[in-house]
Amino acid sequence: MRFIIYGAGAIGSVIGGHLFRQGYHVVLVGNAQHVAAINERGLKLVTGAETFMLQVPAVKTARELAPFTDADIVLLCAKSQQTVNCLGQLKNAGAPRSLPLFCLQNSIVNESVATRMFDSIYGAMIMLPATFMNPGEVINPLLPPYGVIEIGCYPRGRDQVCEELTAALNASGFHAEVHPTVMESKAAKCLINLGNALDAITDGKSEGHPYTREARREAMEVWTAAGIEWESVESLLGRIRPSSGKRKNPAGSEEVANRSSSWQSLARGTGNIEAGQLNGDVVLLGRQLGIATPYNEKLWLLADEMARGGEKPGRYSADDLLDMVRKG
Repeated sequence: MRFIIYGAGAIGSVIGGHLFRQGYHVVLVGNAQHVAAINERGLKLVTGAETFMLQVPAVKTARELAPFTDADIVLLCAKSQQTVNCLGQLKNAGAPRSLPLFCLQNSIVNESVATRMFDSIYGAMIMLPATFMNPGEVINPLLPPYGVIEIGCYPRGRDQVCEELTAALNASGFHAEVHPTVMESKAAKCLINLGNALDAITDGKSEGHPYTREARREAMEVWTAAGIEWESVESLLGRIRPSSGKRKNPAGSEEVANRSSSWQSLARGTGNIEAGQLNGDVVLLGRQLGIATPYNEKLWLLADEMARGGEKPGRYSADDLLDMVRKG
């Protein structure tokens, strides 16, 4: 079995690195600078317990993966705004429609998009802290288990491929389970991730803030009207926390190890951010259903504006945004 980690940034490099440590056949596909650093020095995987230097194979393009075989499994770990590009690259490189593809990403929009190009699509709910700020290095600030991962067939169900991936992830230090209604737990995680943009564009004090609660309320109202099912955030966290590893930030990483992936996008100056596939998806669904979503819309537009302008995190406070929305 060859695990193709497509979009190997923070999450992908952490998962691929731990799989590789256990002897699995892994290849990372990432951005040019990250891949160059890995090929030159190896992947530096920093955990709460120790640091690993891994000579994991890494390539820059999908064409370098060819030929594809029946033993290949793709773990799509790219940010959701890159999903369409990644799928197209795989198809243009000769990947067959039968290629199993797991969406190990935030948001609930990726799986339906992937079905346009591939037939065997799987969802995954990821609770895995990971930081990617420098090429060739990722931080996974936990003692084992290194993260909690639930996987299942899309839109629901389980099969042998799910069982095989779960076994590999558990052997590699994660807590992984097959979840036949994984999109419900993934939607609960999406509700949590609606606060990512607020963390990125403000001072980071977003969890528990009234703005975050309003953004989640809007999403639940829209999803109810659209017939989308989700697990409650309380239920998800109650199930996940007992299985999570103890957090231990490596020395020198305290400032960045607890920040969201959206915060990392602004801090690194990538020029894009995932808010459109999280908050923006709620807004677009709301427009179709005639439901106003001003809290999510403000997050989406401001996060996108800051990303395109190359701005660093922290331009506003959560109270600033709350005032903006309430004043119209």
